[in-house]
Amino acid sequence: MAKELVEIMQNFTLSSKGRGSTYLDLGDVDDGIMDCQDSLIGKIKGEKIANFTGVKKFVTVAWSYPKGLEVIELWPNLFQFTIPDAQDKERIWLRGPRVTDNQILVLREWEIGIEENDSAFNLAPLCVQFWNLPLHWLTKSVEKKIGAIFDEVKDVIIQQTGGKEGKHMKILVQADISQPLLRGTTVQMNGVNKWLSFRYEKCSDFCYSCGIIGHSERNCKEPAVVKSGQHQNQYGPWLRAVSSKGSPQKENNPKI
Repeated sequence: MAKELVEIMQNFTLSSKGRGSTYLDLGDVDDGIMDCQDSLIGKIKGEKIANFTGVKKFVTVAWSYPKGLEVIELWPNLFQFTIPDAQDKERIWLRGPRVTDNQILVLREWEIGIEENDSAFNLAPLCVQFWNLPLHWLTKSVEKKIGAIFDEVKDVIIQQTGGKEGKHMKILVQADISQPLLRGTTVQMNGVNKWLSFRYEKCSDFCYSCGIIGHSERNCKEPAVVKSGQHQNQYGPWLRAVSSKGSPQKENNPKI
């Protein structure tokens, strides 16, 4: 905002009224603060500009028709959702990944200035499947410990059935989506390392070059540097989970 103000002052010839500053007291904005306290601010991370009507229909259905829901488009891909009922707001806030038209909708509780803070929308909920686990690792305590590589573990779910590749577990986490998606992690026990692979449910569009959510390989500004002998495609569709009940596709899934 300060940079924008400097540019305006430098680029425009302003009258005395344009240069003059109006002074506001905290009491002048009390009503505005009260109006905003019931709201969530949502940013859609992606290359496509979301349609307002489409977003309103999506959240209305996805959030089970919350009473009194109001949606305002602040600017492209940034929305204010006013939810008068506190229980509805809490329920919506705690839910998992929200994906519309293959783009992730990141929600934040309103606070002063958040609509101008792009980095406030870097943390997003992701549902991550863990594969290649030994049977005796299929416990919530183990998964919480492994899930600590993410910013926060919100929930752990043990699948009751397995697919062709065996049972897996999934966790709901908060992750920094300004960083590449984690493809897996190594876990050491008794001096032996084991690779656990990750798959993402309800995964939005991400770059197959750098692994970051929100842009395509075509528009990637920082493609991954691939060394001799390494896979050219460091990221790919194999990071998407087929479903929470089945097993992920095995084809095109490089061993990392």
